[in-house]
Amino acid sequence: MREDYFFEGLNIDELDKNRAYLYFKTKGLEKHILIKDNLKTWGVNNIDYPMIASTYRYDKRLRYILFKYISYIEEFYRAIILDEYNDNPKLIECTEDFNKRLQKYKYRLNDTLENISYKVLLYQAKKMPHNIKKLFRFPLTKHLAKNIDALISLRNAVMHNKFLLLCRFGICYVDGIDDGKSASLKANILNLISFLPEDVGQKCKKEINEARKEGENTGTKWKLPSVVIIDLE
Repeated sequence: MREDYFFEGLNIDELDKNRAYLYFKTKGLEKHILIKDNLKTWGVNNIDYPMIASTYRYDKRLRYILFKYISYIEEFYRAIILDEYNDNPKLIECTEDFNKRLQKYKYRLNDTLENISYKVLLYQAKKMPHNIKKLFRFPLTKHLAKNIDALISLRNAVMHNKFLLLCRFGICYVDGIDDGKSASLKANILNLISFLPEDVGQKCKKEINEARKEGENTGTKWKLPSVVIIDLE
């Protein structure tokens, strides 16, 4: 049985075992097995249940934090476009996708902006003239299109509640990470931060760094394996 496989060689007391059975029903047994197996792959020895539970909780914290800042970008870009062009949307140099939506909503710009995908919004922002682009605080990189694609990939993973620590992400170009080119979660978070205004980006970085700390006691001891920690210091 898969439950037997999960518990095999796992250090766990009776209280945590009861909690584990409850979480199997809501979070899934297979997800717990994936976490355990990956901790082994990443070189964690003598795995105990609090490591698995803490890894799950940590990943969920990361998703909550990233959701907030991914949403910030969406609201920020919409606001700039709406404020600059609401009086005359026909002045916008549109991407094909944005133009289709603009026509569908009969050039009502607010309705258009609230009914486009994250991808369409970001690529429309990229197409804006230089003076408007400066308002978006786009990162200064020759790989902007690739980094936008990576940001969209991260956004989709967060919005669909994927387990981020086990996800594959798009390649992005971030100085200081894997020779400047990486598909890691850390690189993708730093890529997201590069699209935020500096003060907002610093808040995001601080929240990511603090996510590793023990929070509300759920009964199971907080024991986060160092190998999963995203350190943005």
